[in-house]
Amino acid sequence: MGRGRKPAKELSYRDKKIVERYNSTFETMPRLAKKYGITKQRVHEILMRAKRFGYIIKRKNNLARDHDIHQCEVCKNILQIAEKDDLIIRRQLAQMLSIEDGVCHWHLNQLKASGFLSKTFASMRSEKLAKALQYYRVHSLSTNAVGRKFGYKNFYSILSYQKKKGLNLERTFKSPIVPELRQEEKIAIFPSSSQAEC
Repeated sequence: MGRGRKPAKELSYRDKKIVERYNSTFETMPRLAKKYGITKQRVHEILMRAKRFGYIIKRKNNLARDHDIHQCEVCKNILQIAEKDDLIIRRQLAQMLSIEDGVCHWHLNQLKASGFLSKTFASMRSEKLAKALQYYRVHSLSTNAVGRKFGYKNFYSILSYQKKKGLNLERTFKSPIVPELRQEEKIAIFPSSSQAEC
């Protein structure tokens, strides 16, 4: 009798999850390998083994060609979020959409390549920087004051760099406006010459 373990007749729970994710998401083999702490070659072996066990590996090689932005719910949701807030990082966006970061990245690339989104959208990695830029845009504080508030000594340089990248950082704060007074509420600031003589 041969020694050693008998070959498994079914995939392990982890391997099933890998097959499921490969079939149902835009995760690549390198991304799956990183996620599960194995090599890309091992992911390939798991997929080939799954085929031998009768699993269907239905991954398409032409996902981008078959992808319709106008029909894709993820893309439509990303565009809605982009209309409301263009200062957002990819991790936040993925959390808002309840999708994996890799899936979010793939859809962003499709939208940017098609011209639906600016190349700068969700390109920042720092949540703190995104908050600082948002704060700068809606408040009347100086660049130095905003930098101190968020812990950036060179916030002016950061601001200049982001503007050069094409990020719209036009300030949207409103200065206080004195409401127009009704005719009867208007007060003469300078008295007329007849009133001054009285």
